[in-house]
Amino acid sequence: MIALVFRYDARDPEAFEKAYGSNGEWAQFFRQGVGYIGTELLRDIEEHDRYLVIDRWESIEAYNEFIAEHQVEYLRRSDESRIYYLAELRFGAFENVWAE
Repeated sequence: MIALVFRYDARDPEAFEKAYGSNGEWAQFFRQGVGYIGTELLRDIEEHDRYLVIDRWESIEAYNEFIAEHQVEYLRRSDESRIYYLAELRFGAFENVWAE
């Protein structure tokens, strides 16, 4: 399993949560993808307009295949979603490290 992790500073927290939450616009879009597990939205307890978004996929290949197949819509959604935040920082794609 992999997790893609992003940090956002939201313009309007309520609107941001509707777009980026586990049942939000992005999650609904990703649900079309084979290998999509889910989205987790975390709000900072000290700065209420700062969030972490964690998108989980079975593998990086599953994520990349989805993005390749839906590139035009992905780019359109990315552009349109900029109204929800002031800043976006992609921390990276992380995989589970299983204890042996």
